[in-house]
Amino acid sequence: MLKDQLSIFYGNWVHEGLLLDPVMRDIESFFISSQQRVSGKVFITLFPYRFQVNGIASPYDLMQSKFGTYGEMNNAWTGEDVRGFSKIMANALRIWYQTGEKQITK
Repeated sequence: MLKDQLSIFYGNWVHEGLLLDPVMRDIESFFISSQQRVSGKVFITLFPYRFQVNGIASPYDLMQSKFGTYGEMNNAWTGEDVRGFSKIMANALRIWYQTGEKQITK
């Protein structure tokens, strides 16, 4: 998400002729750093006018099956972990609702 936002900012500043601004070097450093673990192989099939990605192989693959499988299983979190994470993520919304109830007049 941050990379998306920075890329929009970076593109806008290049378009506006601000490429020499020192912040651009900082953003470039971030982009270079964020790509350190991007390595491996991509398997594709070439067709006329298009291609198809068949798979990847990388030691840094974040979708490795040892972390979980698509759908119902996840090897990294227990049910208790999920329950606790949900409580923490919902805390701000719970507070918002509780303070809003006090202000509602009927």
